Amino acid sequence: MGNSFLSNLFSSLFGGNDPEAQKKRQLKNIYKSLSKTKYKVYKQNSNEIDGSFAKIYYDIYKVISPAQVMFQSMTPNQIKRMVLEFGMTKNQKAALDQLTEQAISENARKMPLKDLAVKVKKDLEALTTEFDSTRIMKIDDLYTKLVLFSAFCQYDFYFTLRKFDNNLKERSFNATPKFNTINGTYIIEDLKNFIDVAFVLPFDDDWEPLFKMLKTAKSVEPVTMSAWKKVMARVRQLRDQHIFEMLIQLTSENPLYKEEYKPKTYTIVEDFIQENRNLAENTLESLKAQQTAGKIEGLLTQIFGTPEIEPLKYYNEAGSAPFERKGIGAYEYHEPLCYLKHFIMDYVKKNVKELSDILLVRGEWINQQLAKPMSDAQHILSDMLQDIIKLDESLNETVDLGLKMKTLLPRSDRDKESKGIILSTLNIINDTAGRMILNSIKQFITYDRNLKMVLEDSAKQHPSLIMNWKDLDHFAEGNLKNMCIDTYKKIYNLVQILQSYNISVEEDEEE
Repeated sequence: MGNSFLSNLFSSLFGGNDPEAQKKRQLKNIYKSLSKTKYKVYKQNSNEIDGSFAKIYYDIYKVISPAQVMFQSMTPNQIKRMVLEFGMTKNQKAALDQLTEQAISENARKMPLKDLAVKVKKDLEALTTEFDSTRIMKIDDLYTKLVLFSAFCQYDFYFTLRKFDNNLKERSFNATPKFNTINGTYIIEDLKNFIDVAFVLPFDDDWEPLFKMLKTAKSVEPVTMSAWKKVMARVRQLRDQHIFEMLIQLTSENPLYKEEYKPKTYTIVEDFIQENRNLAENTLESLKAQQTAGKIEGLLTQIFGTPEIEPLKYYNEAGSAPFERKGIGAYEYHEPLCYLKHFIMDYVKKNVKELSDILLVRGEWINQQLAKPMSDAQHILSDMLQDIIKLDESLNETVDLGLKMKTLLPRSDRDKESKGIILSTLNIINDTAGRMILNSIKQFITYDRNLKMVLEDSAKQHPSLIMNWKDLDHFAEGNLKNMCIDTYKKIYNLVQILQSYNISVEEDEEE
């Protein structure tokens, strides 16, 4: 108890428990530690950094300045590309040349898309298979070094040096600068920023591949290997002796500050492979879409005489736009449903009905049941017109679903329930449209298949389906065969159009 009393007494008399006194002692000890190094650049009484400190920065700045200029003219993608091209084989580079959007598009003019898809797949395999684990590791390691080297070289040495000599000119090393003593607080953040880019450098790694790559890619050596080794040795010494840490502790009067930096690694190969895979696949999809669009336009022209078909009143592109802008959904099948409506109006209700009346009503079938599939298909398709009109009209903003969605749409940004109702309603609408289209395809195929059988039967010496072909030809004014062929072709072309859209509906309700 006696010893404890004396200890507390001395502590109270000499400030042993005073936090401020403790901080001063800590800072004094830090200053002593710094003074024992060769970097005697700090004046404790005035909290100043001597101009000799700037000389450290200046010597590094002179060495890396050419590299700084080089990196400032390069984009991140150019840096990635340089590393990858240096690390890839000739076969990989050749494959990569064939996987650009331009190359794929050019090849599309020389071969069918089916063959092009096979070629793209082979090129992707050629690109990826030679990226074994060893090659990937070397490329990623080289890229990591280049990123760290670039960040170090692009550190703003000039900004810091200007604080010591405001007459200093950027990247001008002819005249000897006159660095003045400055208040240490002016460069605290500069010191921290330097730690971030300098102390993370992999000092023990082999830097020869990086400098070889730079010389190969740029035909010059922005920094010589020997000069870089000297810079690395200086930076490592600064790090190992905690010079910057002590300077920050002293200038900020924070003895508890600790420099923090972690080794950094960057990967590049996996992303590169995926990016090129996505580019190739997206280019193929785009070409396929263009080809499909061109094919659809041609088929529409054959059917209707023009590719410009009047859209539905409400289930159309303009009506879909408000939902698409908010990222909720869209009227997915407005184009094929539009084509279907006009085909039923223009052909099923007229040409197909006229042909069906001749074949199915006036035709003397050996077995009337054989005519039933054609008859059923024609009636189902005719009745479908009203279903399409009813669905379209339900989206009128003054009634039914249209009014419901118009009311909910302004709230959808902030109200999840409103957004969910709209999405659910869109799904129902699209599902209904999709079912009608898929059902129409089924009926058209049934009608065309049976029409083909009838045509083949008419060419027989002894028909086995319809017995009075000569009489029927009279009702068609001698053009029955041409009527059948024309109808068959138009239906076939429409089915091709409808099948070109990826229509998906709930399987439990409709095939």
